[in-house]
Amino acid sequence: MVVRYIGILCCFLSLTSTAAAATATRTLTDQLGRQVTMPAAVKRIIPLGGAARFVVYLQAFELVVGTEATEKRTAPTAARPYNLALRSQFERLPVVGEGRQKPVNAEAIIALRPDLLITAETDRAQADRLAQLTGVPVLALNYGGMGVVDATKVKQSLQLLGMALGREQRAAQLIALLNNHQQDFERRVLGIEPQSAYIGAISQRGPHGITSTDADYFPLTITRSINLAQRLGKPGHAYIDKEQLLAWNPSVILVDSSGLRLVKEDYRRHQLFYDRLSAVQTNQVYLTLPYNNYHTNLELALANSWYVARLLYPQRFSDIDPVAKTDEICRSFVGIPCYDALRREFGGFGQLHLAPRTAHAR
Repeated sequence: MVVRYIGILCCFLSLTSTAAAATATRTLTDQLGRQVTMPAAVKRIIPLGGAARFVVYLQAFELVVGTEATEKRTAPTAARPYNLALRSQFERLPVVGEGRQKPVNAEAIIALRPDLLITAETDRAQADRLAQLTGVPVLALNYGGMGVVDATKVKQSLQLLGMALGREQRAAQLIALLNNHQQDFERRVLGIEPQSAYIGAISQRGPHGITSTDADYFPLTITRSINLAQRLGKPGHAYIDKEQLLAWNPSVILVDSSGLRLVKEDYRRHQLFYDRLSAVQTNQVYLTLPYNNYHTNLELALANSWYVARLLYPQRFSDIDPVAKTDEICRSFVGIPCYDALRREFGGFGQLHLAPRTAHAR
């Protein structure tokens, strides 16, 4: 009788323990300062608003049960290496909304029974509203702003998501990688006279021409260079007029290749303007890779930084092969080399000869 009682008790305790494990929760503070309570073991997730990139970085895509249409209906592009690397897996996922700040399909989300929604494009009210609509906890990440790379916020996002998904070790690995890149740049440019440059044709919800610039352009920031757009006195993306560009008359012009077609078209219409620019006269105009496509691709921002550093400070970066460096960084973040795909689609790194030749890539 005692043995039978002990057996029943053990069975009850086992069931209780299993039920407790199934309902165990924990609370994390997301990057909007919200307290988010989620299952202790997250098994099913849906990334929204560009957050899929972080999930791929953390090698946690097997947890994804739904996606946005923009991740599978938009043509594959090398400008989003994370999507290119796992495109076939994106294709198999059910759609829960269009993406790009359009409303989600709450019913589709609920039907997929996710443990956690992850977003990188929302404010506090929107995140709370999404949680109320779906009954699913929402964890908000932060790149640093539209088109802006804030290394501190990126590291915090990786650490936070790593904790939520049980990928702490991978998050630590990526954070260490980012720290190593930053420290290497700092070491190499220490004591050197900063060079100045202008970045044009920055994409902002689509391609733009030469007067589209960015005062927080990451490659110029991390290399401690002088970004002429900072003279505008305001952060982030900005449009300038052509007279301002003439007044600055930069010795080096960087062109984001996402806007290359528009720059070429503008050159044909306003050749006299371009020919007055010192950088055009001395062939110091260079193509860079686009790194903003549904938010920031960290691997491409870093790859651009090494290329820009090699251009501006050849004596300190002569050992760097930008092509090999790009593939090395892409493998570290998304598991595939990506320079050849970028070169085919955007022209790659190289001098930009506006006329009569076309861009020449390495």
